[in-house]
Amino acid sequence: MNGRPAADAWLGLAARVVLGLVFVAAGTLKAAAPAEEFALVIETYGLVTSRDLILVMAAFLPWLEVVFGYALVFGFLTRLSAAVIGGMSVSFAFALLFTILKGIRLPDCGCFGFGMQMTQHGELAMNGLWAACAVQAFRRGSARLSLDAWCGADGPTGRT
Repeated sequence: MNGRPAADAWLGLAARVVLGLVFVAAGTLKAAAPAEEFALVIETYGLVTSRDLILVMAAFLPWLEVVFGYALVFGFLTRLSAAVIGGMSVSFAFALLFTILKGIRLPDCGCFGFGMQMTQHGELAMNGLWAACAVQAFRRGSARLSLDAWCGADGPTGRT
């Protein structure tokens, strides 16, 4: 029974670091490519019709992934970072579900630039896994080897 909190803390650390690294990699690959490439992927989903909004999303989403991914890796503002990345994962999952239900075939989900090919159902499952990791990182991610623990605060809530 005494080992459970320690195991939860290590699981939170693993979820936080893995999720952070995944989003750093995904964001970096997209940010390194021209924004127009990612804009074409966003447009294919059929959820956003404004070309200007699509271009803004294509320019900023990769950097949000990188910034909050690094924040998770280092355990900085862990709860906020996990909530943002979890929210992105759930949003991506709903977008994928929309394409599946509408019968829209995506040549690429846009998750890792143009380097990764998976089925839409596989991508949906992957986003579910990332959302589950975000929940674990939110709950326990700042307990071990984090800047939050080192500073004595857990993000914007100020919890210790």
